[in-house]
Amino acid sequence: MNYNEAIDYIHSIPRFVRPLGNENLGILLSSMGDPQNRLKFIHVAGTNGKGSVCAMTAEVLRRAGYKTGLFTSPYIEIFNERIRIDGNMIGDDILAEYVTEAADIMEESGAGVSEFAFITAVAMKYFADNECDVVVLETGMGGRLDATNIIPAPEAAVITSIGMDHMQYLGSTIEEIAKEKCGIIKSGSVVISAPNDRVSGIIKEAAEKAGAELVICEKAERKPGSVIYKTWGYHLSLKGAYQAENASVVIELVRALRRRGYIISEQTLIDGLRNTSWKARYEFVSPDIVIDGGHNIDGIRALKESLAGENRKIILVMAMMHDKSYELCIHTIAPVAELVIATELDMERSLECGEIKRVCDNAGVRCIAEPDISTALNIAIEYRGSALVCICGSLYLAGEAEKILKDMGIFSF
Repeated sequence: MNYNEAIDYIHSIPRFVRPLGNENLGILLSSMGDPQNRLKFIHVAGTNGKGSVCAMTAEVLRRAGYKTGLFTSPYIEIFNERIRIDGNMIGDDILAEYVTEAADIMEESGAGVSEFAFITAVAMKYFADNECDVVVLETGMGGRLDATNIIPAPEAAVITSIGMDHMQYLGSTIEEIAKEKCGIIKSGSVVISAPNDRVSGIIKEAAEKAGAELVICEKAERKPGSVIYKTWGYHLSLKGAYQAENASVVIELVRALRRRGYIISEQTLIDGLRNTSWKARYEFVSPDIVIDGGHNIDGIRALKESLAGENRKIILVMAMMHDKSYELCIHTIAPVAELVIATELDMERSLECGEIKRVCDNAGVRCIAEPDISTALNIAIEYRGSALVCICGSLYLAGEAEKILKDMGIFSF
């Protein structure tokens, strides 16, 4: 396969397969030489903040001199973003080579797996072949049955903020969701958790059952461009009020890794937090345009808090998926804006922009429905004046918007 054929092949694999669980993935990885058993991991689960925590952690470890793999999802612009070593994305030809090899092995073994499990296997082999010292591994969804949970006990199991999302798969209550996320906790690991006040008892119980050391972060205070945690101040490159909590998780994680023998100086931690970049997480692509991929109610509430601190008028360009709690999300975020431009994506799950307008109308917020994303962005820019344009509601929208803005020559940061 060439690169384009490899990408098409990946997306042709079903998103879900029966039976659930990792039995077939285990067979596939065994046929590939069990690369996961040659690696050390930082395993990260949670509802919100996973990507940012992974990005900050990988940056710190890389600066500390460890060859660091990073596996995340979804991608914003190109698929290769999901698999990186020391910040560098996997190359097109290399990705095609690994996908071809894994596809042949899957066919020979008869171990059919889901799209995400297949990508996980490809990443494991790539990281092992390149002799990574440590891999920062983000779960796809949940934890207990997630493909990434095929790994042995990680160096650290990290639980970021837990909220209500993917309820059709993980459970209808936050307690049920927390139990699924805690499925990554294993004996021999240290567990680092965001405060997660509502489900801290469940996290404590899971850690105790596994005999794992547990650290629950204290509350962090966000200052402009920095975070205060346990009286210590750290500059943050990632913007957004919610990054204070994410940074506190990374700080406690680094302290736990030091106790396990990792050599990470305080200056390395400072530099890592100061220099992390991560797409679509309250990312300013120009002084007047910010993109945020928050797509569930907790992410939307965090975005609302960040926008409230801007002290300027807001124009929203918004798309959402119809399988999210979209009415609650729209009712929460729309009132911060003087205008909402509702748009939609060319995918089955996308909510029609007219439905977003209906909810905005009910909330008394002015809204223009425009299904074409490029046109929607142009409308927002035309109306902008001194306002801040915020593109939000979906990571898929974030990716499309970044491509369009680059073509428009607006992507200046």
